[in-house]
Amino acid sequence: MNKDLYSVLGVNEKAAPEELKKAYRKLAKKYHPDANPGDTGAEERFKEISEAYDILGNAEKKSQYDLMRKGGGGSFHFDGTGAGGGSPFGSGGLDDILRSMFGGGGFEFGNRGGFGQRAASRPTVVISVPFRTAALGGDVRTDLSVPVTCPVCLGAGGSGEKICSQCGGAGRIQQGQMVLPCPSCGGQGKTYTNICERCAGTGEVTSSESVKITIPPGSDNGTVLRLVTPSHKHVLVKLRIMSDRFLRREGRDIHCTVKITAPQAVLGTKLKIRTIEGKILLNIHPGTQPETILRIPGKGVLYRGTKGDQLVHVDVELPPSVSAEEKALWEKLAESGRRKA
Repeated sequence: MNKDLYSVLGVNEKAAPEELKKAYRKLAKKYHPDANPGDTGAEERFKEISEAYDILGNAEKKSQYDLMRKGGGGSFHFDGTGAGGGSPFGSGGLDDILRSMFGGGGFEFGNRGGFGQRAASRPTVVISVPFRTAALGGDVRTDLSVPVTCPVCLGAGGSGEKICSQCGGAGRIQQGQMVLPCPSCGGQGKTYTNICERCAGTGEVTSSESVKITIPPGSDNGTVLRLVTPSHKHVLVKLRIMSDRFLRREGRDIHCTVKITAPQAVLGTKLKIRTIEGKILLNIHPGTQPETILRIPGKGVLYRGTKGDQLVHVDVELPPSVSAEEKALWEKLAESGRRKA
């Protein structure tokens, strides 16, 4: 993601947390894959929006991003950089810095760009988890592309080892106030005369493995799990929780909105509504007012031994137009109200 994260969400850089959340929800609802079946463009946009909010919606990550966005304000040490000189972020730009800091966009490699680079000992992969599975817990099966030692160079990255001429073997260079991995050797302090063609000097290639991941109850967006693959590769799995058309989560509580008609609000009614555990019958009492919030105890998310509730926001819909017969009835009600007053 090379775009400015604030632009992705369509907000100003001074936007308050509630504004960020509101913008994210609006865009996520619009571009959610369930609402755009078969539209790969919408799916990519949804991923982009989710990644942007994952950073801007977290106070600590947002602070780091703002600092990076302004060019840095202190001495920072990063695991990744792009090849080449010029920009303090390397040719990969801010996108590479974001990946190394926040794990966006698949695997995080310890060094990016340049030859002789190595993959991080614990790569990170991002997977999407259904809303209900994240809330209740469950198993998700997926195929992971995990880095393994290159079978050609056996992890060396090449042959004809020599000290890196740019960093003098230190593996890092100083650019202004920032200390970055050397873009020529990828932070290794050495380069090779002959670069391995199979792995392009990284020392690793990718291998696909089918794994079953157990999602703990109450998992939230950005939750990181440690996983050991069948090949004994240690991987960090970052969860991206898919949104739900009806339910949304705030802490331990689940929120939803139901719409009722004016007669239902006045006379009362019963509605079947969905919870994370299944459908239940909700009693709407006579005289229910617009923007009433009904609480269903124990239907929220179990987190650290405490279970939240489900909060139902009641929206009373008024008809945009009425028939002559309906108009007469409304006028009769209005007249009755005036007489009582």
